[in-house]
Amino acid sequence: MDRLPECPDGRRRAEGGLRLQGRLQSPAPGKPLVSYVTVVRNAAATLPRTLASVKAQRGAAVEHVVVDGLSDDGTLALIEAHAAQIDYYVSEPDAGLYDALNKAVSLARGSLVCVLNADDWLTADAAATASRALLRVEPDVLNPAPRLLLTAAWALDGRQRRLWLPGALDAGSWLRCPDICHNGVYATPAAYRATGPYDGSLRIVADSLWLLTALQAGVALEAVPHPTVNYSMGGLSGDTRRHVAECAQLVQRRFPALADDEVWGLLHAFYPHEPHLAPFAGRCPADLGVFLTELVARRGGDAALMASLEALQWQRQQGHAARVRPPRIGRAAKFRRSMLKRWFEWRAASVG
Repeated sequence: MDRLPECPDGRRRAEGGLRLQGRLQSPAPGKPLVSYVTVVRNAAATLPRTLASVKAQRGAAVEHVVVDGLSDDGTLALIEAHAAQIDYYVSEPDAGLYDALNKAVSLARGSLVCVLNADDWLTADAAATASRALLRVEPDVLNPAPRLLLTAAWALDGRQRRLWLPGALDAGSWLRCPDICHNGVYATPAAYRATGPYDGSLRIVADSLWLLTALQAGVALEAVPHPTVNYSMGGLSGDTRRHVAECAQLVQRRFPALADDEVWGLLHAFYPHEPHLAPFAGRCPADLGVFLTELVARRGGDAALMASLEALQWQRQQGHAARVRPPRIGRAAKFRRSMLKRWFEWRAASVG
């Protein structure tokens, strides 16, 4: 859709943008349109940088949709001041982050849709990178197939900055959670149709569930080891206790036959951030090796569960009571990551 219907309760505060002036963008043959969607509430301090990063994109057609949740800190005034560069914006009530995000995604007109947080900002060549990646694999940008482009991100935590390359998205991801920056994902409209909307009952890991649903639906995946976004760590995802609890919900949803103690045993065996499990230490099996061996004996007929366990090489845990850490990254992989980081840092400095 090109604009949201009126709020039934009449609480919409504002609506505007280029679309309301009859200026609608669309992709053209060989020329993808990249849609950036931003949901925001009370981000007056960071939103200008986000808006500026979209406006600065070159080498690709872009549009920007902004959905505000009735901010009261001056955010709406900032949005209205930038109305000439925003394709559509609205300020109205919502039922939470993912409800607002579902609204925003429904408004995208592009060949690719990317979620851009109000405290993050794009790299200078983000849209061009995504467009080129799509054109390499997709002959029809007017009606592209269900596909996710998984780009890299600069993860920012205080003064530290690391190159976050997209991890594997496979059957094992149900137990270890996807190691992918959601804000570096570019999805075709057909991918969103395949996955359905974000699940608003989850406050933190609805994006992980969305990625895993795409995997289950057979959406094509393309890894693009090129950073397209500066991602600010923290926010809702910084609530590590809730993150672990919601990851347990994901495991239970995927494998509904599992008992609660089996779900938590699997988390203690495979959840990637082991220190975050400390509040749930009482739910850890006394011997993880024995636990997994007995679980496989009981649940060996569950093909989906066995696929996840095999992807994670569960046999490495056999004979070990305490958790066995996954293999360290090899020297070649470390060297590649280091060289990629240096290259992209140099490139960013050159563009800047």
